[in-house]
Amino acid sequence: MTQEKTRKVDATAIVSQPRMRDADQTPERLWRRHRFAIITAINLSVFFILWEIIAQTELIGPRIIFPSFVDMFRALRIGWFGGSTIEGTNTQLLRDFVIVQNFLVTLKVYGISMLIAIGVGIPIGLVMGGSKWLDAILSPYVWTLSSLPRIAIYPILVMFLGISGSIKYVLVILTAIFPVIINTWAGVKTTDQSLINAARVFGASRPQIYRKVVLPYTLPFVVSGVQLSLSRGLIGVVLAEFLTGASTLGGLGWLIFRSASAFNSPLTYAALFSLAVFALVLVQGTRTMEAKIAPWRQVTET
Repeated sequence: MTQEKTRKVDATAIVSQPRMRDADQTPERLWRRHRFAIITAINLSVFFILWEIIAQTELIGPRIIFPSFVDMFRALRIGWFGGSTIEGTNTQLLRDFVIVQNFLVTLKVYGISMLIAIGVGIPIGLVMGGSKWLDAILSPYVWTLSSLPRIAIYPILVMFLGISGSIKYVLVILTAIFPVIINTWAGVKTTDQSLINAARVFGASRPQIYRKVVLPYTLPFVVSGVQLSLSRGLIGVVLAEFLTGASTLGGLGWLIFRSASAFNSPLTYAALFSLAVFALVLVQGTRTMEAKIAPWRQVTET
């Protein structure tokens, strides 16, 4: 009994030692845990410092074309949080909350259009992949419309819809829907036939085969299609805002175009920076979604 008590005391003492508690806080382990955040912070800091130096020295052009990072950040702050104007700088179009107001316009068009594109594209891809007849009928139209430049379709849309708000939604949907259709179709087509045959042997019906075999096998392809669709849709919404225009609050694309036309470079770059951050959030969001839905596609970190 005395030896057992001594062992328990010794074990408790070892665990309570400071070096055991602090072992997880070594510089090497901290670096491995936070290396991507540290590298990103350093990378962005160097980028913004170089931006400021290049703008101040006017290496690539006058500041009316390439503003300093400080001026851009001030315009970004005013456009998102309000405050005041930038003294001594072109303030045309720049007012309190102008970026966030236009961002909400872009987000509305983008969000509704993407829901429609994904919600319609996935069933079409599944049906095309599962039916040879529908594949033969629809695939020429899908591939043709997918390869056409969206700017070539725009005049036809204007003839049918006119310069109205609905043309933005149609243009974004036509830009975003085809990656979803094609990737879903490819996933169904490449489903392992041995799995389907095994399901048939066990008496599975056609709906059960689709639900239990085809859909899980196709899921990674659907995720890839959604990722492509999100990026294509963002291009489509900016293009639509460039082309349709508006008197006020036409979206981030409209704000970028109008502020550049007015040579308000700080506001132009602030709106573009906001769009880039939004695109980055989308990319990270789709990666997180992919990690949860299809974890087997993730590469093991070293």
